[in-house]
Amino acid sequence: MELTWVGHATTLIDVDGYRVLTDPLLTKRVAHLRRRRPEPVAETFDVDLVLLSHVHVDHLHLASLKRLRPSARVLTPMGSAKLLRKAGFADVTEIQVGDRIEAGPVTVEVVPAAHKRGRGPHSRVSADPVGFIVNGAGRRVYF
Repeated sequence: MELTWVGHATTLIDVDGYRVLTDPLLTKRVAHLRRRRPEPVAETFDVDLVLLSHVHVDHLHLASLKRLRPSARVLTPMGSAKLLRKAGFADVTEIQVGDRIEAGPVTVEVVPAAHKRGRGPHSRVSADPVGFIVNGAGRRVYF
C-alpha cells in the first residue's frame, strides 16, 4: 500500500496497482480555498475507486470528479448518489456506517464520522458523513 497526499483531503491510495482516491479536490481553487501545492499530474486522474466522506462542496467537488475516469466506481454517503449520477457517473454506490465493500484487492469498511450533513446553504443535498478504513496488501489506513 502506497499513499500519496494530493492536497486538502485528497489522498491517492495505491494497493498493488488498484488506485483509490479520497475526496477529490483537483482544481486550483474552490471558493475561498486555494491550492498551495502544484496541481495534480494527469496520472492522478486514472483511478479505480473514489471515496467521498461527506457532501460539502470541497469534498464532493463535481468539477474535480469530472476530471476522473468516468468508469471509476464512487462510494458516497446515502442521499448523494443522484447528484453524482446527474454529473455523469454510472457506477455510484450509496454507503452508510456498517457497510463493508469489496473492490479489487481492497476491502472498505464504512465507519462513523462527526461533521455537518449539508452540502451548503444553497443546496437541499444532505447526507450523514462517514469515515473509511481501507484494507489491502496486509495494511489498513483510515480516512
